[in-house]
This record gives sequence, structure tokens and C-alpha cells, in this order.
Amino acid sequence: MKENRIIVLTDGSGLSWDSLGLLEQQVEIYLAKGTQDTLFHLTIFSYHLILIAVKQEPEIVCQLVEAIRKLVITPMIVLLPDHSEMRNKIIQAGADVVLTQLCTEEISLQAYALIRRYTEWKSERKEEIPVMVGKLEIHPLQRTVEWDNKRIPVVKREFDFLHLLASTPGRVYTYGQIYQLVWQEYPHGDITNIIYCMVHRLKQKLKKVDVNAEHIISSVKEVGYCLKVNKE
Repeated sequence: MKENRIIVLTDGSGLSWDSLGLLEQQVEIYLAKGTQDTLFHLTIFSYHLILIAVKQEPEIVCQLVEAIRKLVITPMIVLLPDHSEMRNKIIQAGADVVLTQLCTEEISLQAYALIRRYTEWKSERKEEIPVMVGKLEIHPLQRTVEWDNKRIPVVKREFDFLHLLASTPGRVYTYGQIYQLVWQEYPHGDITNIIYCMVHRLKQKLKKVDVNAEHIISSVKEVGYCLKVNKE
């Protein structure tokens, strides 16, 4: 069984299937269905490497790299068929390696080296690093939620919803984004009410441990939800 897992975001323009085939011999590969699917998987699941090869303007690639880096510290390789003058900016945005000459062997070597260093670093950590926002503490590997050291009994979608918001506190997620990322389905039906009911149940659970806890989930009228910390 392959122990290392990588997530690949590509539109086919910058990465050959030969490259993926060679990597598949060494690691388990998840081929993301798009940017939102990539962000969702990085929020919920653990990977050893991120590989990006998309035909986009360099500024958009930089924004994507920055968004990913806010979520995880997983090593990241970006493949650029051209725009080589943007290598510095993309690395400054958070990428670990930017390759502009797409060599199958070079991709595999860089992937191997980054995964090895990341795996060694992770093995030195005695505990996972929880996601903390105020008194809210989320343990991704254990999939547990605590408020001021008190356990909140959450179900899968409640955990995924809280983890999503807590990973980028202050960022507003629309109803459509929440449904797609938490339910892992394209929005259909009365998603506003579906999400409202889930959030209402979650707030009731938070309220049981602290009357102020439910207020960390902030509703943005006709848009969606975000996570915030109330200033006392």
C-alpha cells in the first residue's frame, strides 16, 4: 500500500500523463476536479504534496498558491510552461518549487525530495497542530471539536463546516460554496434552508457549553457564513 498521497490540480496543459504515470508508481494520486475541489480536499484530508499545472495568468496562479498556503503547509510544486519571469513571485506566494521546463524526471525527483523532507518533519511532531479560533479548538486528525476545553459532540457535516470556516476565520463562504464543499455535491434544492438547519443544530450544541459560543458562527444575510471571535 502506498503511504504517500499527493493532490494534483491540472487542466492538462502543463502536465503530461507520462509524468502522472511515473508518479503513480511511487505515491497515491488524487486528481482534483477543479480549484474548489482542491481547496475542499486540502481542508479536510491530509496530503504529502500539492502539484499544480494549470494554464492561467501568473497573477491568478499566485492567488491560488496564496489561498492554498493559508490552508496548509504541505509542500507545493507549480509547473509553468512559460511566464518564467513569474517564478520568484509564485515562490514568494508560497510555492516550494516552480519548474518552467517540464521534464518528467525532474518533476518526479523534486516530488520525491519534497515528500521525503515533509515526511521526516511530520514524523518529528509529537502531536497534530489543532486549528484554534478564540476558544474554539479543532483537531483535524481526531475530527473532534472543543470549546474552552469542553468537547462538542458534532456529526460529520457539522465538523466539516466548522473546520472549513475555522481554517480561514473571517472569510465569508457563500451558501453554494458551503454546500459544495461540505456536502460534496453541486448545489441543488433549497440549500439555504438545508444549511440553516445544520447551523442551527450546531449552534445549539455550542450554546450548551457556553451561551456565547454560538456567536462565533456569523451569518452574512443572503450570502452565507463566516467564523469570527467576539471581542469582549
